Amino acid sequence: MPVHNYPPCPGCGEKLIRKPAGRCPTCGAEVAQFVADERDRETRIEQVVAVVSTILVVTVMVLGGGLGIFEGVVMYAAAGAFVWYLAKGTFWSKRSNDAGE
Repeated sequence: MPVHNYPPCPGCGEKLIRKPAGRCPTCGAEVAQFVADERDRETRIEQVVAVVSTILVVTVMVLGGGLGIFEGVVMYAAAGAFVWYLAKGTFWSKRSNDAGE
């Protein structure tokens, strides 16, 4: 499921919720290509996370099949933490910190 976030304007740092005519409504900077690049980046991240998640689920299922409930929960928690680490770029724009500089 895609995550729809609002990337920050490269000019002023405001969230780009609406982009009339491909421009930032606050400062007027051209943002159409920037937004397209951000969406492409998010799509690539989502695809990698989906593949890695599928591999992890199958691996955990195969390796954890004979484990007890506690060990199985720990194994799934570790796999979930790893997937969260890979996916965190989807939820926060890498440029959000650069906008305030």
